[in-house]
Amino acid sequence: MSAKPDTAVSSKFRGKALLTAVSALLVIILLAIAVRKNPAPENSIPVQTAFPVMGTIGRVAIYAGEKELTTATDIYRREFDAVSAVFSLRDQESELFRLNSSAAEKPFPCSETMWFLLMRAKQAYEETAGAFDITVKPLMDLWGFYQQKKRTDPPSAAEIAAVLEKTGFDKLQFNEAEKTVFFTVPGMALDFGGIAKGYAADRAAQAVSAAGITAGVIDIGGNLRMLPDAPGGKEGFIVAIRDPKDRNSVLPETLTVKPAMAVSTSGNYERFIELNGKKYSHIISPATGYPAEISAVTVVAPTALDADIFSTACVAGGEKTAELLRQKYPELQIYFMR
Repeated sequence: MSAKPDTAVSSKFRGKALLTAVSALLVIILLAIAVRKNPAPENSIPVQTAFPVMGTIGRVAIYAGEKELTTATDIYRREFDAVSAVFSLRDQESELFRLNSSAAEKPFPCSETMWFLLMRAKQAYEETAGAFDITVKPLMDLWGFYQQKKRTDPPSAAEIAAVLEKTGFDKLQFNEAEKTVFFTVPGMALDFGGIAKGYAADRAAQAVSAAGITAGVIDIGGNLRMLPDAPGGKEGFIVAIRDPKDRNSVLPETLTVKPAMAVSTSGNYERFIELNGKKYSHIISPATGYPAEISAVTVVAPTALDADIFSTACVAGGEKTAELLRQKYPELQIYFMR
């Protein structure tokens, strides 16, 4: 599990020029404005900005002025920096780096933020029958997703079987009273790539709304969290999804997403490796140790955290996982693109 494909926010009022300029980066494109029947904010055309964050592209689009955009962007960066400081895999000062480096030797005491996402990951592991599993980092390492020098051949079945011995959420040991986690098998490591960005999008959206900026969209690389309001009189944001087989096109069907809801797309067409002429997705099945073969899954959910988790889980676990989630969460919208 790792970073999502990029997303961006656009508006039908911006016209084709913006869409053409950024279409190579898009997975989900906000095509129309939508909202609750509240008085319209000051602007009916969004002001927006984009910048690199957490290894992907972050965007803020709000229906207000440039001053409010600056405020919203500052809040966004603050929240995402706080999340990155906990869950970065590369920063040796991050909490996750320290956890992965020491939790096989002794129980690691977790911060409130780390513990919260660990418990949510535990719940997700259980409700997806193991399709969502943050212990897949050793498999990501084996396939070469974290290496500067990529491997040229796929790992052998024997290599995968050996690394699978170091994965599995059930191999983690928790002490709820002390809020510690312990790796029962040496060589284990965690990757929060399929959960941390959704969590950060929710945090940013809540903080931006608390500052009085309530109309617009918070976006981080494949995770969209709609703010409570937007201008106009429509029922929801009209969201188009990129065609997995053509990065410069979108599918003809669109989704209507209500304000305060979230959308996430996970797929194999933004981040992958190529070995012996074949592309392999960055989303790995925890059950088999092999990259998932589903092109993409889009999930609409009440929070970006859930949408992030469930889109990743459905790529890894397929329709069987989606059915488990639909039974538990009837309000979910799950769309497969093969």
